[in-house]
Amino acid sequence: MNADAESIPGISVEVEDLVRVRGYLSGLSMADIRRRRSYRSGAREVRLRGRGMEYEESRAYVYGDDVRTMDWRVMARTGQAHTKIFAEEKERRFLLAIDLSASMYFGTRFSFKSWTAAQVAAHVGWLASFAGDRIGGLIASPESHHEIRPAKTRSGLLGVFHHLAQASNIPLPADTGANRLNFLLREINRVVKPGAIIALISDFIGIDDETLELLSVIARHNDISSYWIHDDTEINAWPGGHYQVRADKQKFDFDLAGQGRDNWLEQWQQAHRNRIESMASTLNMPLIPISCNSDTSAQITKNLALK
Repeated sequence: MNADAESIPGISVEVEDLVRVRGYLSGLSMADIRRRRSYRSGAREVRLRGRGMEYEESRAYVYGDDVRTMDWRVMARTGQAHTKIFAEEKERRFLLAIDLSASMYFGTRFSFKSWTAAQVAAHVGWLASFAGDRIGGLIASPESHHEIRPAKTRSGLLGVFHHLAQASNIPLPADTGANRLNFLLREINRVVKPGAIIALISDFIGIDDETLELLSVIARHNDISSYWIHDDTEINAWPGGHYQVRADKQKFDFDLAGQGRDNWLEQWQQAHRNRIESMASTLNMPLIPISCNSDTSAQITKNLALK
């Protein structure tokens, strides 16, 4: 992407546009979504997962205290047994994890997948903000990565917006072969604390066995929802004709014509979709498909049953 494309709608991410999403979603929250999902499944809503507690202070050990909460550092410093006191968390940590691999800088109409990913992050981020969650983010692009620590105010969400805007205004990235999705998941493993809510936004191109292993570890102690950003050409049949594709600084020509013209393409599309859906099913992880070829707000509204 060059400077001439900085103001093109659907390509360049503008912080003002992401902030404007707040008005569209006014009156709704992630709490509403969680509550509706629990009603549909017949389950009772449970706000906390895992211990759901934060360290508050240490006091002298009293007979009967749980030895698992012993404060060994204070004990080593004072020579007397101490136990940790925890207070119930009033907010949950909400992490926006956005994969901006080279494949995300693509779109046949309406927008790039990277632009749609930013819109999805804005929608779910504002919903989490309305629910009172502390919002942070991880963004992995081909050239860099950014960590925005969860904040009680909206500074965390606005920090995510600013980094997404910066990531959209870089030269069109080359595919280096590095799996940035797996890099993002390793970063999540490094920084996330048990009990977090994670919105994973990606096109999942490059998903492999390591991806599944990393997600399995993360899902063990956190709530993950995955937003599958895709272009319609990745799931629908292509019209017959001559195509030219650039990859690894080389041009490749191929024709889709005649009987069986797109069998290989359909096989790739189906295999890719099966792998994503199998991942979500195995990990019991909500999968929300979002096309970059139509309005994001309408899709979010429909898929999350907001209205």
